[in-house]
Amino acid sequence: MSCSRREFFSGASAFALGAGRLFAAPPGWKPAKKPNLVVGVISDTHLRTMPTSGRIDREWSGKYLAKALKHFRDANVDAVVHCGDFAHLGQVEEMQAHADAWNQAFPNNRAPAGHEVAKLFVAGNHDLDGSTYGGKGTFVRRLYPDPEERVRHVLSSDMAGNWERIWGEKYEPVWHKVVKGFHFFGMQWGVDGEAMADLVDGTVGCEPPQPFFVLRHSYPPKALLARMKKHPNAVGLFGHLHYSITNWRKVVLAGGMPWLQVPSLNAHGWPGLKEEDTWLTKLKIEGMEAAGSVLARQGMVVRLYDDMMVVERREFGEGGKLGADWVMPFGTYDPHPFSLNELKKVIGEPQFRAGAKLEICNCDNVEVCKSENMEMQGRKSLPHLHNSTLSQFHNSTMKIRIPLADGNPDSRVYAYEVVVVGDGKKLHKVVYAAGCNMGVGHEPNGGVTELAIPKSDLPSGKTLIVAVRPITSLGTRGKPLVAEWKSPLA
Repeated sequence: MSCSRREFFSGASAFALGAGRLFAAPPGWKPAKKPNLVVGVISDTHLRTMPTSGRIDREWSGKYLAKALKHFRDANVDAVVHCGDFAHLGQVEEMQAHADAWNQAFPNNRAPAGHEVAKLFVAGNHDLDGSTYGGKGTFVRRLYPDPEERVRHVLSSDMAGNWERIWGEKYEPVWHKVVKGFHFFGMQWGVDGEAMADLVDGTVGCEPPQPFFVLRHSYPPKALLARMKKHPNAVGLFGHLHYSITNWRKVVLAGGMPWLQVPSLNAHGWPGLKEEDTWLTKLKIEGMEAAGSVLARQGMVVRLYDDMMVVERREFGEGGKLGADWVMPFGTYDPHPFSLNELKKVIGEPQFRAGAKLEICNCDNVEVCKSENMEMQGRKSLPHLHNSTLSQFHNSTMKIRIPLADGNPDSRVYAYEVVVVGDGKKLHKVVYAAGCNMGVGHEPNGGVTELAIPKSDLPSGKTLIVAVRPITSLGTRGKPLVAEWKSPLA
């Protein structure tokens, strides 16, 4: 039985919102009671065996899996979602390593409080096909040259049998579970979207009106999206892409429902930052390495209350939250609270702290530059001007040190726009904020972002103006820091 949009809205009056009302919780908001359901969410752990021994490489991502599961245990979760790609090379040992970590965190599938913790797992392409990856002479073939022996180590040789032996439950192409009254639907890699839609349609009606969840490894297929439009109370979770969820654009509206991209707990492979971010400024963003994308090991904790869903985004390497929570109320709303325009209303504007200064330097040793005779100059004609620390150049590269724009704790900086203005011309660059993929307070070097600009790129002029403005992943902008510099390079 399916539920129409009108029927759902008429039954979900616990927290009805008027059109256009902001959905984000106000500063200092705390729930009036404990959540009805707490779910830990991870994906793309990619545990792998080492090339020579076949043993699990714990440094790859095993220790981060253990950290994530420990955090979920401490958060007293009722369930854990894994959106696939457990086993990097599709081997039994790699999946078994996950079960070993699980049993350490949740022995006998129990939380310390005594309740059962549900396993909400779906397989990804690496789980089913990973043993064939690598081209000619694949890793698994080299490790196990004997075909009969290899079969015993490859998950997909008997996926159903291996899954049931390792996890203690049946491997089903599509499945349905209920955890504390909330419905979860999962589909394995390679399964047709129609099969999932059939299961959802045949299971979920109009009661209760709280959201239910659809889990898969990759972006949902068109067939599934088309049929999910009749279920406005559905929320999707998928992984595979390894994108960073410090980027608020990782909330996707598709098929009339929100799909939350679950980041990778294993940051290797595709980087968390992509050139797709050029939409922010129409320029390629520099500084990917300094942004900490390789270090970030991300996941989520989802909490459901009577009236809203709260998504906490976390980093499991160094630790810490990735910024403000995503909040979605239950009830009627138009437009959807996870639409870009609504998200822009609540992401805020990042700001520099009062008294923050730019440091402009020309040498490799910034401390040497800071000890030089630096001038404090300002330009009253520019709005929101802040005093800035300036230094004369002695070589051909301008180096700008940008302090962390954390003056507004409710809005996290994602990147910086840098504009250098000369004789009627200007240079426009964008650089990721250092450590923007790490937990708040865990940014490397105190969050200072450095940008080097070759002399050949700078505009001409005896006097150059340097302006740096912090921006979020949705393009909202704070006030700039501005410096005036009298150039000896003119």
